[in-house]
Amino acid sequence: MNMKLKFLILLGLFSGLQARYYGAKNDSQLMEILHKHQFGVVCFAGYIDQELDKDDQKKVKKDIHLFHDMIKATADSQPYKKDLKQEVAFIMVDTSKDSSASLMSTYKISSEQTPRVLLYKNGKAVTDMSDAYAQRSGFIVQSDLLDFMNDYFGKDFDEILAQKADEQAKDREMEMARYQAFAAARYPYGGYAPYNVWGSPSGQIYTGYASFYPYGYGYNGYAYLIP
Repeated sequence: MNMKLKFLILLGLFSGLQARYYGAKNDSQLMEILHKHQFGVVCFAGYIDQELDKDDQKKVKKDIHLFHDMIKATADSQPYKKDLKQEVAFIMVDTSKDSSASLMSTYKISSEQTPRVLLYKNGKAVTDMSDAYAQRSGFIVQSDLLDFMNDYFGKDFDEILAQKADEQAKDREMEMARYQAFAAARYPYGGYAPYNVWGSPSGQIYTGYASFYPYGYGYNGYAYLIP
């Protein structure tokens, strides 16, 4: 495998991951990501109070690390890993960085109030019944995050998944119909002759539609493979 091909494969794998999980440092980065996805789960975390003693700082740092891991694990779970990969973005905002100050001010979040999780739809923060931002605070666990998302996005996700399931079912039906039509012919010389991997009696190489005997023998006693 040449280096160019390796690079393209790695780039594809990296892009696949970034389609689910991002880091945003400021307003412009956050909005750029949100505009590429219908739904966003934005997590504000990273601040450590320097007035805490060393042991407490270590504990908070560990909690933040576990919180990040939980968000990544959620992004890498179904249906977000595959079926909703293009629709849902999980975004981490590091609140320990000065560049996040304007972003936190926009949503009225102070460093001391993190971690905080907000939801976005079509580029806008989702609000609750009182018209305040829908949010969860503290080091929540994955089940809490999933319940939170389901409260606001559950119906939308169900509709998207149902539509994709219908499209996949139709694609499978069309594929089966195509192969059934091939199988119904039963004659290896329909349209174009098939390719005989062991050679043909006349020494010619047949190309075109494959015959329908993947393990048995075809029209002239020679086996043909479906390409």
